[in-house]
Amino acid sequence: MTELAARGSSEASWREFELLVAEVVRRSDPLATVEHDQRLRGRSGKLRQIDVLARGKVAGEEILIVVECKDHGRPVGVAEVEAFLGKLLDVAADKGVLFSSSGYTDGAVRRMESTTHPRINAYGYLRPAARERHYEEILDGEFWEPTA
Repeated sequence: MTELAARGSSEASWREFELLVAEVVRRSDPLATVEHDQRLRGRSGKLRQIDVLARGKVAGEEILIVVECKDHGRPVGVAEVEAFLGKLLDVAADKGVLFSSSGYTDGAVRRMESTTHPRINAYGYLRPAARERHYEEILDGEFWEPTA
């Protein structure tokens, strides 16, 4: 039995989602360093958990991108966007990306669209009922960007 199976199917599911999102990020820029489940100390002094961390260089400058994976049974709301924005500011991220398996509320989309620095991009992968908890399709680009 795998470690994830021993912990239970719900943890195995969200962990699988995070790992697949990490692979999507890795494939989007093979020169970037992409790490799953990292910890960064924020300006607050608090150690912050990061689902997927991507680092790379643009014009000789180091860029830090924090990716948060939301595998919930409900759409991501404004409160979750605000919490993510706080995390981005605390760890001095250059950009944030939210990836949801259940979509976003209109308010959450408007809040993400209104951020300037760090900018937040959002992507989604909606689980079809017949294929619930199977995410392999995201590796083939079966995801979407929300609009308000």
